[in-house]
Amino acid sequence: MTKQTINRGTSANDGTGDNLRAGAAKVNENFDEIYGVLGDGVTLLSGDYITTSSTSIITNKSINGSNNTLTNIPSSALGSLPNTKLDNSTITVTGDTGSHAIDLGDTLTVEGSNGIATTVTADKVSIAIDGTVLTEDSSDVLTNKTISGSTNTITSIANASLTNSTVSYGGVSLALGATDATPAFDLADATNYPTSSLSGTITNTQLAGSIANDKLTNNKITIVDQTSATQDINLGTNLEIVGGSGITTASAPNKITINASSISNSALDNSSVTIGSTEVNLGSTLSTTANLNLTGTSSVSGTGTVDLTGAGSKIRFDFAGYGTLPTASTYVGMYAYDSTGNRPYYSSGAGWVRILDENSSVQDHTDVNMSGVADGNVLTWSSAQGRFNVSAPAGGSVAINDITDVTVTSPKKGDTLVYGGSGWIQTNTPISQFVVTANGSSAYRFSGAGFPEGTSSDNPDLHLKKGQTYYFRNTSSGHPFEIRSSSGGSAYNDGVTDNNASGSSGVVIFHVPFDAPATLYYQCSSHAAMLGTINIT
Repeated sequence: MTKQTINRGTSANDGTGDNLRAGAAKVNENFDEIYGVLGDGVTLLSGDYITTSSTSIITNKSINGSNNTLTNIPSSALGSLPNTKLDNSTITVTGDTGSHAIDLGDTLTVEGSNGIATTVTADKVSIAIDGTVLTEDSSDVLTNKTISGSTNTITSIANASLTNSTVSYGGVSLALGATDATPAFDLADATNYPTSSLSGTITNTQLAGSIANDKLTNNKITIVDQTSATQDINLGTNLEIVGGSGITTASAPNKITINASSISNSALDNSSVTIGSTEVNLGSTLSTTANLNLTGTSSVSGTGTVDLTGAGSKIRFDFAGYGTLPTASTYVGMYAYDSTGNRPYYSSGAGWVRILDENSSVQDHTDVNMSGVADGNVLTWSSAQGRFNVSAPAGGSVAINDITDVTVTSPKKGDTLVYGGSGWIQTNTPISQFVVTANGSSAYRFSGAGFPEGTSSDNPDLHLKKGQTYYFRNTSSGHPFEIRSSSGGSAYNDGVTDNNASGSSGVVIFHVPFDAPATLYYQCSSHAAMLGTINIT
């Protein structure tokens, strides 16, 4: 660590220096480093210290030679080191037999013997031999010596120096070192001489007369026909090869030719084959067959078609991996299944196109990139890349008031949204809804609030409460629904919106005011019989 200096600022109390805590931290860190280097981190080492540049006398210290290097030490400074202080204090001398360790400080004596003398001069031991010892280049006469032929080589011995200098074979005498390419051996007395030991070539002129067949180990050939009958042909006799119906023969030097010209089907034991359940004569053409069953490793090839309409027909299209699928351009429209990747494909001619199934993911589409997908991400189309990429939703969270056809102002607990025809509006009043239908032109019928069992009877009495809101959704075409002050009277419009509405979008909204009368009426403005009482409480 570099020494840390406390910043005192530019001038006294200018506020630019270190505060007391920061300054104290620097002091502590400086001391921690000192105590760690010159002590055990808590206590400083006592006594004198040695540095890399100091000149000090070291006493009573053990220096590890494996991780320290001592250099430039004169012998005078070493004094007397006992052998026990050295890793290696002996020298081992090894001879042809045995070895001996000599301690440093002991004397090694080199002795001569039998023509070998030794002398020591300064730091050198000389070994010399006298005239009684043979050398490779000396000229000596050996007497009374035995030389082993297995371990020595004796050369250039003259025949005259040998007791026997010739050899004789079958009446032929040959001097050692001489050559006779055509020795005239006399084999008259060579009984039981193995003929396998003879070599060379016997010419026709050397053979007198001819060799009889009975002198040959094999003097005939045997011919076997298709019925296993045999016929021996002696060497020197003729073998005649005769043709039959549709077969001719011809001979030439070292060659016999057998020609089969035209053999009629009738001359054959079997002149037809049966494929499936269809028999076809040899020479005929089979274009279709019935009841053909291909099993095992059989295959069908060519440009024909396979038409299987029977129940239970099965054809496998599985391949061990995508790389084993056949050439797509050859099998346009073919279905194939990758049994290794568990994926189906079809051939478009230009290549194999994967078929998506119920187990496929959206990322299996070639125009969808799911790299780096995370929770809450959406797919966004990139026209530049021509694909969908995952991304975070644009604009962050959406409030309900951000919807263009929703109007909310200072909402309170319990408020509801009600569709006002062109948009959703906020309301804090309880709302009940009736669906109004017609029974011909004689009566209205109601369902919804207060009618849990379904559609009401004809023109039922209604019971409404002051301060609450009611929707009358009139789905009956041609029967305008109107709230009135009396039967056949004028319309009651206090708190009423779209009074006299009808049709699929006709909704009469009634916010019952607190000053509403106890009794009002509903009536069709087109059919007076469609009339009922509204009780207000």
